[in-house]
Amino acid sequence: MELRKTPQSATPSLDLSQLPLNCEAVIASIAAAPRLASRLRELGFLRGQPLRVLRAGSALIVQIGETRLAIRRRDATSIRLVS
Repeated sequence: MELRKTPQSATPSLDLSQLPLNCEAVIASIAAAPRLASRLRELGFLRGQPLRVLRAGSALIVQIGETRLAIRRRDATSIRLVS
């Protein structure tokens, strides 16, 4: 299953914790407390950025560009994606 980039005006359809393994989606928004949202942006979780989940569990391993990051599943629920 491959999720493709859609226009920025598309309605977010799922959060990062729901993205299947090895599927690509695009970040639509971050709905988190200001401190967490700021930290996620610093790490590269930016609107319009494509990403892919490489491993799932209590933490997710996510690839954004050439960078791989670990994110807690509960924090991943605040990252809305478009498919």
